[in-house]
Amino acid sequence: MTTAPAPQPRPPTAEWTGAAVDYDSWFDKRWGHHALAVESAAVLRAAGAVADRRVLDAGCGTGRFSAPLVIGDATVVGVDPDHDMLAMARYRLPAGCARAVVEHLPFPADSFDLTVAVTVLEVVTDPALAVAELARVTGDGGRIVIGALNPHSPWGLANRRRLRAGVWCHARFLSPGALRTLGAPHGESAVHGALYAPGAFPGLTAVGPLLECAGRLAPRWGAFQVLIIDKHPHR
Repeated sequence: MTTAPAPQPRPPTAEWTGAAVDYDSWFDKRWGHHALAVESAAVLRAAGAVADRRVLDAGCGTGRFSAPLVIGDATVVGVDPDHDMLAMARYRLPAGCARAVVEHLPFPADSFDLTVAVTVLEVVTDPALAVAELARVTGDGGRIVIGALNPHSPWGLANRRRLRAGVWCHARFLSPGALRTLGAPHGESAVHGALYAPGAFPGLTAVGPLLECAGRLAPRWGAFQVLIIDKHPHR
């Protein structure tokens, strides 16, 4: 069953205006709240044991997906190219944030046990280079978890006009097969699906968890595709 995300520290949004606030406040709306619960749960399942691990959230935005990873003594660091997004993320990530693009991460090799990137490959200039950088900073035997949107899901089909306009007009959407291909050079790769509702509708709170259970029979229809890479040791 999908559970609501744990309450997160709320940045004082009155200090900012613009895209960062618009992005962050979307998760407090009905559909955004549901999507965050489902997607965060999928990322946590994919991440496995998080406590006591060194974790990087690459493309962390305002820290909405980073905060649930702060479990036990986990050290979670966020990276994003947007100054305003990072200013808000710092309220959720006590270990700190850095301003950088995912294709050129400012960390030595093998710095993290777990690296996470949610809805990042859609907007980077070179997805293969981005995945290679995530693998570079992940230690031997570590795990890389990448969340990506699926325009061929019920949600994607219901929002196909929206996905061709605004912030998504230049986005690159990758199929589950393409995600596996990107992960293959770096370790054992698998793709799982989540978020099967087409959008907000009456009864979503009750029906949503049932859709998630049923969706396991057809994971490729999930609006949220999760690529898991268990990194090969250096050879």
